[in-house]
Amino acid sequence: MPRTALRRYFRHGLFPQLMVFEAVARHGSVTKAADALHLAQPTVSIQLKKLAETLDLQLFEQRGRQLHLTTAGRELLSACEELIELLLRTESRLAALRAGHADTLRIAALTGARKLAARMLASFCARHPGVQASLNVGNCAELRQRLAAHEDHLFILTLPDIACGMKAYLLATEYLWFYCGPTHSLAGRADVSLSILGGESFVVPAAGSGTRSMLEELLKRVDCALRIRAELESDEAVAEGAVAGLGVALLPTAVAEPFVSAGSLVAVDAQVPSLERVWYLVHPDATPLPAAAILFVRDIELVKDVGLHDVAVFPSSELAESDRKASAMPLKLGLATVQSMALLDALV
Repeated sequence: MPRTALRRYFRHGLFPQLMVFEAVARHGSVTKAADALHLAQPTVSIQLKKLAETLDLQLFEQRGRQLHLTTAGRELLSACEELIELLLRTESRLAALRAGHADTLRIAALTGARKLAARMLASFCARHPGVQASLNVGNCAELRQRLAAHEDHLFILTLPDIACGMKAYLLATEYLWFYCGPTHSLAGRADVSLSILGGESFVVPAAGSGTRSMLEELLKRVDCALRIRAELESDEAVAEGAVAGLGVALLPTAVAEPFVSAGSLVAVDAQVPSLERVWYLVHPDATPLPAAAILFVRDIELVKDVGLHDVAVFPSSELAESDRKASAMPLKLGLATVQSMALLDALV
């Protein structure tokens, strides 16, 4: 295609028009886009009209009170997303040059999310070589302190539903199940009730762990206190403790899978609801993010597999109960903005 065909794209004001178009497409409303862009609604409408005239195409169609993209609009939105990503990537590199040093993205993650965080960060750095990154891994108390002190740009946490002052993105859902060693009394036993589980000794992660809190809440349903045989630092260490015969362990299925394959752990045929651990990418809503952090968040929104190419994606409805008990399950990735987050003191 000759460059003369691109002349329409070099008209004055085209870039602001594209940004207005992208905002309207994202919000599905001229009014909401105007609020987000801090522009008057008539200004947004005029910009959309000028853009449609420039491109000589209809970009939206009205259905009731909703605006819907036409085929041309969807094509343009895809191009806008690519353009925004390119500009964010360029800005992150230019910002480092302005500051005289490389732009460093700082992420903190709970211990249970360290592998997820490391793989996401490695994939991000591979796509954006101009960005440097650091990852801090800690327990709940440590991350609470770092979050309160704004020591990091982004945090990977598990959160309850009640929220205050946080913006978060639903990142991944991790399935958990009960496991024991092959010589344990529950190995091979059918229909193990929650009451029976409550009478067993457990290998658990350190106090404050989300998995441990989940286990304690589950046992409260049958008026059982958690009987701790061993308290270990990580999921992998808990798995090793169960292999050694120290007790039953509640583990992420992805962590247990190598041990199950080797025959050193077996899934307990427990009659309990499906158990999940949900990870969120979080930052304080009122704190401005640097360009590298904005680009990281946008990558999650645009790159659906968030760089985890070895992680399967499937709807939970496709998970048979027997599969959930008998085999390891990978992370189920999700993508949704959570408008309100948990109180800081309620982080788990």
